[in-house]
Amino acid sequence: MLLALAPGFLRAQSVSPATDSDNVTDVRTPNGALHRSIVPGWGQIYNGHFGKLPFVYGGLFGFGYLAVTMNNNYQDYNDAFHYKVYQEQVDAGSIETNPNEDLKDAYDGVAGDIGHVSSSTLRSERNRYRRNRDLARLGVIAAYGLSILDAYVSAHLLDFNVDENLSFQMNPVPFGFTLRATYRLY
Repeated sequence: MLLALAPGFLRAQSVSPATDSDNVTDVRTPNGALHRSIVPGWGQIYNGHFGKLPFVYGGLFGFGYLAVTMNNNYQDYNDAFHYKVYQEQVDAGSIETNPNEDLKDAYDGVAGDIGHVSSSTLRSERNRYRRNRDLARLGVIAAYGLSILDAYVSAHLLDFNVDENLSFQMNPVPFGFTLRATYRLY
């Protein structure tokens, strides 16, 4: 896969110098930022926006940690549920032995945390942890996608005019605010 991406990286790294009266500067392209942002944070570094790195890695690691934690809880509750559902049948006399007797430790661990509960409670908690795990995984994907989008859009805006001739002012007033745009022509 790395070899398939190598031509794109090489193309993105070839920078054509732009002359500006006396000095020569490199031009950062949006495609260069897009290709580099496959590695989280590299597109932001390419654009020179180092202050965005904590947000990129914080989002990725935060959602990743949450996904791992929710998955561990889901596994514990799933094992406890599978033990308890058969144990209830043993207690009712429907079956003689619990086929998931090896999962008793998982049930005891969950019961130590929340107390002895029925299989329906364990099922609902298991489903809640599964839903939260799946949402955290979507959060990882969203954070990764947003970091790519941010690098690409920021590269487009690198040459955006932000000098003193263009200014916006927002002033608070009772029950709202006023916005004033100014562009000096001199």
